[in-house]
Amino acid sequence: MQFDSYIYALFLPIVFFIYWALKNKLLWQNLFLLATSYLFYGWWDWRFLGLIIITSLSTFFTGLAIGKSRRGIAKMWCTLNIVLNLGILATFKYFNFFRDTFVDCMGMLGVNADFPTVRIILPIGISFYTLQALSYTIDVYRRKVDATSNIAAFLVYIAFFPQLVAGPIERASNLLPQFLKKKKFDYYNAVIGMRQILWGLVKKLVIADNLAGFVDQVFYNPTLMSASSIVLAAIYFSFQIYADFSGYSDIAIGSARLLNIRLMANFRFPFFSRSMKELWQRWHISLMTWFREYVYFPLGGSRKGKLRTCVNIMIVFAVSGLWHGADWTFVIWGTVNGLLLLPFVFLPKKTYKDTTATWRDIPRCILTFLIFALVVISFRSSDINNLNECLGVLTSTSYFSMPIGKSALLYLVLPFVVVEWLGRHQEFPIMTLRVPTVVRWTIYWGLLFLITFYSADKDIQYIYFQF
Repeated sequence: MQFDSYIYALFLPIVFFIYWALKNKLLWQNLFLLATSYLFYGWWDWRFLGLIIITSLSTFFTGLAIGKSRRGIAKMWCTLNIVLNLGILATFKYFNFFRDTFVDCMGMLGVNADFPTVRIILPIGISFYTLQALSYTIDVYRRKVDATSNIAAFLVYIAFFPQLVAGPIERASNLLPQFLKKKKFDYYNAVIGMRQILWGLVKKLVIADNLAGFVDQVFYNPTLMSASSIVLAAIYFSFQIYADFSGYSDIAIGSARLLNIRLMANFRFPFFSRSMKELWQRWHISLMTWFREYVYFPLGGSRKGKLRTCVNIMIVFAVSGLWHGADWTFVIWGTVNGLLLLPFVFLPKKTYKDTTATWRDIPRCILTFLIFALVVISFRSSDINNLNECLGVLTSTSYFSMPIGKSALLYLVLPFVVVEWLGRHQEFPIMTLRVPTVVRWTIYWGLLFLITFYSADKDIQYIYFQF
């Protein structure tokens, strides 16, 4: 079930009214959320509900076992659960990748190691709920959170439908306690939630989906394109993936707000960053903080010298790239981004007087964005061959050829950037509208008009569903 579908437009209000009709009945609210979350997930393919149930139950009982065990036994339980969950993830997400890589390597050595073709379907959202389950197990082992005995609340924590298939990746310390206490309806919070959903739909349907056609056209056969077209497609794809994924996050956070449940922010206007380091502090925040807490810090973080810090950064970004997709293009993308962060290990720490960019920072923001856009070509390329074709065109002399599809930059991207810039001090641009009622409702209807009449002609799946 997609957030931009008609079925979700019917699903969410029904959930909202029944959920609040069950107020003061916490167990029934949790059971209802669990049922609706499984319905939401099973709408895509009910057969994969078994995987999320296995992950949830194994993690729940592991948490209880860790909480009751001595340190050595607790470590054993924690390790077993990590191996189980990562094993499930690796089987469904990386089996095809490792098989094909092994066959290719053997072929380079002159050995025919081909096996019967077995293609495993990637369950939607498995990367997200697996990391969420792992963080609970590790935090219980570290004694950062107490193991819960409330199985209904825990199952909802893993399967909560707004953030189930594409995040934000929550921590138990933030989300789980919200399912353990009664909640009161908050009208103001619900209004903010509706505004955030509306803005998220604009990002997805008006910006991301309309840019997708040109981006797909260029990357489908880059050898027929000019270098200027590929650069423009990289710029468009940067805005496409940002609008697509942050739009999803806005709808997820807004949907949760309707139920008076707060999810962590996942994006903070990353394209207004003044360096690549700042950009990665503002982009996919829930994932990057997960890797920082559960990979970077255990490796030693920045506590063991600058050389070790560089190694740890490279490991984190290589793993992050592989997490995004089972292809070497993602590993290259992650590795290059890691390399771009290494100079900051040796440079003096830069502190900005303003937490968000100002007008005088625009040149640095543009330069940072262009670097991001060029690196993201690897992310968008379908495979290594496709990436090589793009790089081959980029080394040609066709930069002075007129790129195709340039009009979208004027009527889609620039107005979007202006609105985001003006609203950059808020969580999202229309979070607070201190304007007369008539103006406020004019904005609402204007955005609904854009969604209705400027959406792409065909349904386009959220990009991060494939991860």
